[in-house]
Amino acid sequence: MRLAHLLCSLSLLLPLPSFAGTMDAHDPRDAIVRRMDRYFQRNEVDGVVLDSRWVLNETEAVRLSVTPQLLGYAELERRQGGGTYRRDVQDRADYLVARLDQVRGGSVFDGMLAYALLEAYGVTGDGRHLAAARVVLDELEAMPADGRILNGGLMTGMGFAAEYARTHDERYATMVRDVITGLDPYENEDGSFPHWCGGTEDVHYTDWMAQELILIGRRVEDPRIEPMLARMDAFLELRVGDDGVTRYEAPCPWDTAGCILKYWSLGTGCSIDVETRAYTNELGYTALLFDHVQSRKLPAVLGFLDSIENGGTVADRWDGPIDRNDPYYPWTAADTSVVNMSLIFWSLAAMPPAHGPAAHATRAAGIAIVPNPSSSTVSFRLDGVAGSPLHVTICDARGRLVRELEGRAVMEWDGRDAMGRRCPPGIYLVRRSDASVAARLVRVRS
Repeated sequence: MRLAHLLCSLSLLLPLPSFAGTMDAHDPRDAIVRRMDRYFQRNEVDGVVLDSRWVLNETEAVRLSVTPQLLGYAELERRQGGGTYRRDVQDRADYLVARLDQVRGGSVFDGMLAYALLEAYGVTGDGRHLAAARVVLDELEAMPADGRILNGGLMTGMGFAAEYARTHDERYATMVRDVITGLDPYENEDGSFPHWCGGTEDVHYTDWMAQELILIGRRVEDPRIEPMLARMDAFLELRVGDDGVTRYEAPCPWDTAGCILKYWSLGTGCSIDVETRAYTNELGYTALLFDHVQSRKLPAVLGFLDSIENGGTVADRWDGPIDRNDPYYPWTAADTSVVNMSLIFWSLAAMPPAHGPAAHATRAAGIAIVPNPSSSTVSFRLDGVAGSPLHVTICDARGRLVRELEGRAVMEWDGRDAMGRRCPPGIYLVRRSDASVAARLVRVRS
């Protein structure tokens, strides 16, 4: 028993691998990133790539193009090192600094700008990038805390989380946790979140908020993040088909002829909202979340994205009607969207690579979990087992021992702890007694 508790403690100290155990040999994530990088390099003007169309204003346009490009390159530099992408980060940060008054909007959404400038400073060490980030952070701190809600609140949280990671000032960690607390009243029973109208279930913004939470969770520890991501994933697993394509409508679970539930903001009847279906950047958010939770649907999502990407470019939408009254119409009508490419580039760059040391670490764990996520019994398939039985320990996300199992090639877990109680939704770490890496299991509601 003491050994099992030790293994749980060690699991918290080890890097958690991403989904790779059931990936096909052809994983397009790295190739898509390379093609997008080549597109950006060919089309740069003054070190950035902008869409030829404004959507609403310059602040919005830059936030959705230059800023995610910077963040994608910062992730690649963190992954590869050696200054390979330093110039790409430098140029985009310099662009933001030179136009700081134009590109910040004076709202909680500027948190993404602060986050990007702090990430840039981490790569470049350029004091101008830090000084600009501090200007934005000071403005964010002065805004009413009760306005830090939903998507905008999480953008602010990203900025505060990056400053906490830089300074270890607990004040910023506290503000991040307050943002996470503020999500509770808005989360729907099925794990989804709205965009503008409370109670609506919006696929796109649930997906995007999951990306924000994942990135925040890499910088600020909060035990509520992983369970919330598991609930969000449970919602999205039902919306994304086995072909990797999202469905935004479903029959009502109750027996009413012709009743259809709609999972995009405008479709729910929220008249103040806009069309949020089938934007290609959503696929990047889905891929990042599905990688994080080791979803079996990740290969299909990446495969679908690969099928609609061409030379690093993607269209704004992969499906759905175009509403000419939609304020986003100029973008929805275009074949090539620098905005959506930039956002996908960031999402994929934030994922561990498909190949190389990070991917190899997952295979070294020697555990395949099927199904994952799961609401019932799961199988642990152990690679390379011969001779004596092995022990598997199951711990919750806080490192507490939940269950011990013993077996050889295949073990099953019924989702109950050692006392026979059903375990709640959340993230569980599964570790072989002879392995140095913990695998991640997501439990969802039954």
